[in-house]
Amino acid sequence: MLECKRGLHEGQFGCRMRRSCVDAVAILMNRTQQAWERKKIAGALFMDVKSVFNNVDKTFLGKQMEELGLEADLICWTMSFMSDRRVKLVLDGETGDENPVDTGVPQGSPAAPILFATYLSGIFDEVEKRTAAGVSGLSFVDDIGWWAEGNNAEEVAGKLSLAAAAAIEWAGKNGVEFDHGKMEAVIFWRKKRKGTQTEARVKVGDKEVSFNQAATWWLGV
Repeated sequence: MLECKRGLHEGQFGCRMRRSCVDAVAILMNRTQQAWERKKIAGALFMDVKSVFNNVDKTFLGKQMEELGLEADLICWTMSFMSDRRVKLVLDGETGDENPVDTGVPQGSPAAPILFATYLSGIFDEVEKRTAAGVSGLSFVDDIGWWAEGNNAEEVAGKLSLAAAAAIEWAGKNGVEFDHGKMEAVIFWRKKRKGTQTEARVKVGDKEVSFNQAATWWLGV
């Protein structure tokens, strides 16, 4: 078991004991219901990390492990585990030349998902610290959701736009990339009625993401 001084973010699910995708969705629903009780509405922006295991940079990973307060011996083992790796491509029975691999964690290894969760853990505190009150992060491995509440759709969109900007900035500094084609935004109305649709949009980088007009799937729910 990893002994951390600070620990992974409480909103991180997947690759952790008793933290399933159903738990993550249940928390999202519970927070939304609590917002409704406060006479607010809620919304979420879903962002997918691109090439999850292939882009893990060992230098950034080592830095994150230090910030979590992990033991020096464990950090050294991890750096060794990710060093001096080489791969060959086999296609139709033909084996290509051996090439060095400088990034990524070995897929198929039980350590890979744990290391990725550690690698990504820094984004949540950073985004929540830099955005307005009422913004929180939830994730299942590489599927990240930013949740926000507000008095109206425009306010929710503004908060989610701030979260997206902070997330993209953190990603650029830590070797992480998002798949812009898989981003979705959703507004949770307490009661769907005529006039509840909105033209508000979430700004993500140089693009805008509209709130879905129909049901939204997240983590299979």
